[in-house]
Amino acid sequence: MTMAQPASAQSYASQRKTVSHWKTANPLFDAIVGGGSANTKAACIIAAQIEEDLIGRSWPTGTIYGSETHLESKFGVCRSVVREAVRILESRGTARMRRGPNGGLLILAPSMSLVLEAIDRYVTSHCRELHRGKDGRTILQAVHARLIGPGAKNCVGPALASFLEEMISAVNQHARQGPSGRIPLGATVESARSRAQHIFRLLMKDLNSSRTIDRRLGSELDLCDRYGADRDVLRQAVRVLEFEGIAESVAGRGKGLMTRTPEPAALCRLINCYFTAARVTPSDAMSLFKLLSVEAISIAAEDATDEELARLKNAQRLLHAADVRMTAKVMQEAEESQFGIIDEPLVDILLRCTKSYSTWWSSLRNPQSEQLDIIYRTETLKVISALLERDVTAVAAAQAAKVERLNGLILNQHRAVSA
Repeated sequence: MTMAQPASAQSYASQRKTVSHWKTANPLFDAIVGGGSANTKAACIIAAQIEEDLIGRSWPTGTIYGSETHLESKFGVCRSVVREAVRILESRGTARMRRGPNGGLLILAPSMSLVLEAIDRYVTSHCRELHRGKDGRTILQAVHARLIGPGAKNCVGPALASFLEEMISAVNQHARQGPSGRIPLGATVESARSRAQHIFRLLMKDLNSSRTIDRRLGSELDLCDRYGADRDVLRQAVRVLEFEGIAESVAGRGKGLMTRTPEPAALCRLINCYFTAARVTPSDAMSLFKLLSVEAISIAAEDATDEELARLKNAQRLLHAADVRMTAKVMQEAEESQFGIIDEPLVDILLRCTKSYSTWWSSLRNPQSEQLDIIYRTETLKVISALLERDVTAVAAAQAAKVERLNGLILNQHRAVSA
């Protein structure tokens, strides 16, 4: 293997190209959760690749991934970029840098409190509330009753049961107390060890003070002065925002750090990290997805507007077209035409993360797979037809059958890999 040139001799663009070479590919995960443009900075790519590598290794908590020098050599970047990547991982509770002899990047099991805080940031960035209305709570409570409530027919492990119960508790707390029931910034002390994390929280406080998207927070110089931080520390904090897609550094006159509506990929990956570290099985996650999706699609059948029905018809024509290949874009449009009817970012993120989890254990990672194409088209067309008829019973049955068939395909590939 040819090592990259020393980072000091590289431009930023060439560093990013070198890092891209290392990125573990899981196109099916990207197709399910929706690949965004937020993670294009070198530090963001490194952090994502490390987390994906750890998922693939069944999350070896307590081990050392590598020293700072080792990471510089492995990814072909300078020390400041490695430190930005480490700050991202520390903010997510997936790793932290241990200093001193025998030190290095220590792998951590992300806590549920950190996951809840990240979910809160994501959802409130979309709609300023942890849930938009009654549909989200209705869906979660119905799923809880069917999955782990008294007389539940489904049986899942304690890790997933605990995740669902803590999620419902957080939503109920918000429903009772309103904005004061939100998960406060700084609730998770372990994520605020560094100066960069403190600056990140100050930035989040400023972001939460306005609902405006594409709002300018300031130039790098402005922000350094405002928060009393040097440039390297500020950049580490900004990379955390960029990784989550909450903000983006934009070059040009009158630009700077701009607010954004976050993409779901980073949060879905964090929840997948939590599942892996907690030993949630792919079949348990898919059981949760099945119940969530059936509840959501049943509500969609009742609530769809004429405009949403027209979008469903367009998706139907797209899937019927024999000359249209099953790409990530086609799959995303078909799914969003169905589940976008339920305007609940919390439910949406739970659907994406539970559906995508099993892809890390399957050899089937190509959304253009012929087997996947046949099953996905056939079953999705049945769901859309029932939605267009507003037949709640038929749409619930069609969605359950779709999940069973796709789950069978992916888990069969999982068993083949295990064997």
